[in-house]
Amino acid sequence: MALTAPGAPDQGTALRISKAAIAISVLALLVRFGAILALGDVLGIHTVSRGGGLEWNWGYEQAAVAQSVAEGIGFADPFQKGTGATAWAAPAYPLILGGLIKLFGGITPGVAWCLATLQILAASLTCFYLWRLGRDLYSHGAGLLAALLWALHPMAIYLPVALVWDSTLVALSITWFLSSMLERGRAAPLGSIAWLGFGLGMTLLVNPAPLALVPMIAWYYLKPRIGHGRFEAGGVPRIAVLLGVALVTLSPWLIRNVVVMGTPQIRSNLGVELFVGNNDGAFGPFNGRIHPSYNDDELARYKELGEVAYSKDAGARAVQWMREHPVRFFELTLVRFKLFWLGPNPTEPIRLGTGFTQERDAMGWIKWLTHAGFGLFALVSLLTWKGRPGSRTVMRGALMLFPLVYYVTHVFERYRFPIEPLVTLAAAVLVMRLAFGASSETARPDRSEA
Repeated sequence: MALTAPGAPDQGTALRISKAAIAISVLALLVRFGAILALGDVLGIHTVSRGGGLEWNWGYEQAAVAQSVAEGIGFADPFQKGTGATAWAAPAYPLILGGLIKLFGGITPGVAWCLATLQILAASLTCFYLWRLGRDLYSHGAGLLAALLWALHPMAIYLPVALVWDSTLVALSITWFLSSMLERGRAAPLGSIAWLGFGLGMTLLVNPAPLALVPMIAWYYLKPRIGHGRFEAGGVPRIAVLLGVALVTLSPWLIRNVVVMGTPQIRSNLGVELFVGNNDGAFGPFNGRIHPSYNDDELARYKELGEVAYSKDAGARAVQWMREHPVRFFELTLVRFKLFWLGPNPTEPIRLGTGFTQERDAMGWIKWLTHAGFGLFALVSLLTWKGRPGSRTVMRGALMLFPLVYYVTHVFERYRFPIEPLVTLAAAVLVMRLAFGASSETARPDRSEA
C-alpha cells in the first residue's frame, strides 16, 4: 500500500483535481484545432502537388520512407533518390504516414488532416500525463500548472499542426512512461513492469532517442532506500523484465534490420549525424552541405558503400576530425548546449538545408522566446530542485541524459520537443516555488517506501 503525506487531498478534492486535468486536456485540444483554422495550410500540404509525389521539404526522411511503404516497396529510399532498403528512421511513424498515403491515394489534404488530428490528440493527452507526473514528482498544483502551460505552450501548439515528424508522439510516450513508472513505484509487481517494458519498446519503435533515459530508469529501481547503503535487491529483476519485454517488442524490427541491412540497430544514421555536426564547416545546427540528401558526392558514396557502411564511414571521419580538432569540437559542443536550451540567436538569419533563409518573423520570435524562456527556467529549477523523494533522480536524469547525443552531433529546435513536457514541468515547479515558496512543496514519501 502506498503511503500518503499529511494534508494530501481527500477523495472529493482529488476527483476535482482530476477533472481539472481533463478539462485542461480538452482546452489543449480546442486550442490546437483553433491553430489549424488560424494558421491554415495543414502540415504544409501546399508544398506537395496533389498526386504529384513527394517534395523533399515535406516530411523529409519520415515522409520519404512512408511514400516507399505506400508504394509497396517497403522501408526504403529515405531521400527518394533510389538508395534502396533503409533503417534511417524507426518504423512506427513511416508506417502510420504510409498507411494514410495509401488510404488517400497520395499526399493529399486528407492525409494532412488525419496526421494533424493524431498529433493534436497526442499533444492534448500529454497534458493529462504531465499532470500525473507533476503530482508524483512535486505536487498536484505543480502538475496542473505544468499541464496548463503545456496546453498554451506556443511550440506545443505549433508543431503538431505544422510538422510531419514523430516529435509529438515521442513527447507523449516519454511523459506516459515516466508518469506510469512513478505511479506504480519501485515495488511494482513484475506484471506491471512488463507493461512498462512493452510501452518502452513501442516508444523506441517510434524513435530510439529515449534509450538515453535507460540509465536513469535503472537507477530509479536500483538506488538504495533512504537510510540504507545497499542497492535495492528487487531492482535487478524489475530492470531485467522491463528491458527484456522492450527488446521482445523491438525484435521484429531488429530481426528485419539484421536480415535486410546487416545491422541490429533501430536506426542506422548515427554516424552520419555525427559527421554532419563535426567537420570544417560545422557551426552547431544542422549543416546540410555535406548531408547525402543534399550533397551529390556524399550521396554517390552512400550508394556505393550502402547505408550501414556509409554511416560507419561517416562516423569514422567525424571521430577523426574530432581527434584532430579537440578545441573546435569543445567549442561546438558548448554551442550545441546553448542551442538546445536557449535556441539560435534570434537576430541572425535562419540557416536550413544548404543555405540561409529569412530572418525571424513575429512567430519566429515567439518560438525563440518560448524556447529560451522555458529552457532557462528549467535549468534553474533543476539546479535548485527540492521535490519529493526520488524526484531528483527522474528529473535531473532525464533532462541531463536525453540531450547528450545532440551535444555531440547537431541541434534543431525541435530536437528538444520529446522532453519539452519535462522542461515545462521543471519550469512550472520553479514558478510555484517563486510564487509560494516552501508552502508549494509536498513531502510525500516515495512510493517505493510503501
